[in-house]
Amino acid sequence: MLLVVLLVLLLAGCRQADGPVAVPDAGTQGDLRDIQRGLQYVASGSDPAAPAELSADLRKYVEDEEVHAVPAVDELSQRTIAAVKGATLPEQTAQRLAHDLWLAIMAREMSDRQVETLQNDTQSLLMSVGIAEPQAEQVAAQVGEVQRVLTRRIRRWYEWF
Repeated sequence: MLLVVLLVLLLAGCRQADGPVAVPDAGTQGDLRDIQRGLQYVASGSDPAAPAELSADLRKYVEDEEVHAVPAVDELSQRTIAAVKGATLPEQTAQRLAHDLWLAIMAREMSDRQVETLQNDTQSLLMSVGIAEPQAEQVAAQVGEVQRVLTRRIRRWYEWF
């Protein structure tokens, strides 16, 4: 019995540690404003070039050696564009969504729990402005896929159990 208790305690202490989360620097703040405006232009339909510009704004965060991730990032862009098109996207919501999308692409060492939290936050944010749950789920699922493709985090032996 004591052995079982010790084993349970040992395994409970071996959860995946959270990884570092990217923090936007001063230069990135301008890029985040561009993404925010792009999201708002897509939502309002006021700029026909907005979808292409938004995709380019997000794609630029894929590093040269990560070209394999471009299709996943492009799919994230397309799902986001489809979701927000025609929605009312207040400035604060657009800022948060821009940050979530940027983080999905920039963070390279997030834990599974952090990725799940980001997905849930993104889905909740989209649904808070009236975007249908299936569309919000598709965007959130693609956030996870982008993270899966871009992660540099090496799982420790004890995380496999």
